[in-house]
Amino acid sequence: MTALNLAGSRPSVLAPWRRSLAAFVVLLLVILAAYWHTARGMVALWMSSETYAHGFVVPLITLWLVWRQRAVLASMAPRPGRLAWLLMAGAAALWLAGDLVAVNPVTQLAFVALMVLAVPAVLGWQVARALAFPLAFLFFAVPIGDFLLPRMMEWTADFTVMALRASGIPVYREGLQFIIPSGSWSVVEACSGIRYLIASVTAGCLFAYLSYDGMRKRLVFIGVAILVPLVANWVRAYLIVLLGHVSGNTIATGVDHLIYGWLF
Repeated sequence: MTALNLAGSRPSVLAPWRRSLAAFVVLLLVILAAYWHTARGMVALWMSSETYAHGFVVPLITLWLVWRQRAVLASMAPRPGRLAWLLMAGAAALWLAGDLVAVNPVTQLAFVALMVLAVPAVLGWQVARALAFPLAFLFFAVPIGDFLLPRMMEWTADFTVMALRASGIPVYREGLQFIIPSGSWSVVEACSGIRYLIASVTAGCLFAYLSYDGMRKRLVFIGVAILVPLVANWVRAYLIVLLGHVSGNTIATGVDHLIYGWLF
């Protein structure tokens, strides 16, 4: 094939992609306009909560991950997937159900699912499979995780009390509050470690995808990314209480409590 023929064939190869990408962008804009209230609510949570502030960078990282796959995508031909349209209808129904009962995490998950399903709906399942991780990563933008707070606070209290007793310090516990000879303490939301867990899992999944090829290695690394922040937060809570106890509550309380919490 001559250089002239190659040059002539390139527009014919890119033409379907241009049409499909234009249709894809239009569909995304329609979804965004239709569910603008949900999208705005997500952004408001990103802005108001440090726990979910990473939501701002998740779409940007997703776009970068898609860009890394551009050579693979160039070898594919976009073909709309009919099943994806049915799944989008299901996601829209899920959003409606969540909106009727005013459960924001459900509407937000459904909104992101609609954005993700737009890929196979317009570009095809082959393209969606090539972008499986970037599309799945987009769900980290959903500000969800508050349901874990009660359990994580219980775990933190369990470990702290157990560690204090193992250190020879008598403890009387009642729920999330406990009393030691030097004073009383309580486990609050800031002690749960949810912020560290969400950040660690988000970064861990991204690192595992970029650094490892085998699924087993990726899963092991993600498991470590879940376990480490949990244990680290328990140890942090224990050390803060222990430091307050041995100092007679002269440090690790009040403003010092926050400072030592950041250090640990």
